[in-house]
Amino acid sequence: MAPEIDPHNLTPGQIDLINEGRKLEGVHLTLFGYFGGPELQGACIGRMQLDEDGRLPASNYESPEDRLKELVLAQLLRGSLRQSIPIVLGGLFEDLFALRTLEAAGGDVQEYIASAGAQIVDMLPPAFRRYYTSGFLQRLAVVAAEVASDLELGWEGPRTFAHELAAYCFAKKGVRHADIEYGAGLGAVNLDRLIIGLLDETAMLEEAYLPAPEGKELTAPAWFVPRDPASRVNPYLHPEGMPNTEQVDLLEHQLSHEIPEKHPGPARQKALAEGALIDISPYASRQYFLCPVAVEHSVVAALGLDGLPPESEWEDLLLHPAWHGAAEHPTWKSFDYIAVGFEDQQVYVALVAGTDEMSSPVLTIQYIGEVIDEP
Repeated sequence: MAPEIDPHNLTPGQIDLINEGRKLEGVHLTLFGYFGGPELQGACIGRMQLDEDGRLPASNYESPEDRLKELVLAQLLRGSLRQSIPIVLGGLFEDLFALRTLEAAGGDVQEYIASAGAQIVDMLPPAFRRYYTSGFLQRLAVVAAEVASDLELGWEGPRTFAHELAAYCFAKKGVRHADIEYGAGLGAVNLDRLIIGLLDETAMLEEAYLPAPEGKELTAPAWFVPRDPASRVNPYLHPEGMPNTEQVDLLEHQLSHEIPEKHPGPARQKALAEGALIDISPYASRQYFLCPVAVEHSVVAALGLDGLPPESEWEDLLLHPAWHGAAEHPTWKSFDYIAVGFEDQQVYVALVAGTDEMSSPVLTIQYIGEVIDEP
């Protein structure tokens, strides 16, 4: 178990690490479980969301002291991640040079991979070491550079298994380096926290690190193939062109997470009075959101919900996925999803955070477009 971090008595190394983490602007502290403080005070979809205990995310701490500890821990994790970037990228290039030299001289590549001289390649899943050639490491270096860029510009998760593996290497090297060189006191528990924050789902990664059954060679993962057909990766990873995928409706993948509010400020009351917006705040406040919530009439009409009595609880069809979206991405200004009617009607909608005429937080479920193909 990691030693307790005292936020009031930080070491010089811990302070340096926190300052280093501030340079990594694409990684938000909420990735590492911190949901308090100024981060949630702007127009964001999670600001007025209730948790399972009926409390706001910003109040999920027993005391200000607990909130401060969580803040410092998240800052240290972000700092360790920032420090790992030159270590991992530099190590990959060293391994690449070593493998290329051994391949040219007919040396034992596998011996190097398992040796103490290996920098990063020895961190990759041992069951697939026969695949780790200089050509493979070249592509992995491209992936790692993309991940490093995403961490700086805006991290939204790995696009391929190779991206997931690179993020894992950054996390593991970062925590080890932070504990040894900075006395961060993070340990294995907080390494898991960092990995889960970056990857969200780790089942495939864990499976890759399982030992191969005796006498059996495992099939290699699809290292560089995008998980989402709408995602694109560097052409260098697929010199013969991207793999063929089924045509998909790209609308939901191309939406920005900052969809503007259609009826901001004073326009909201006018839209409510004219029926363009329907107020569902009384129902939403029972188990979803505390702030006022409205839905565009066009959404209700498209889903065939117009004229249904309140006791039919049709609001759940809109609020339940919106509530989960706010839980997963509390600092986003909007969250787009597919809403489904009672008779399987489908429409693209967005939960959008904004403010009313008194600058108080409000949420609106807005119409985006019709779903033409099966999602």
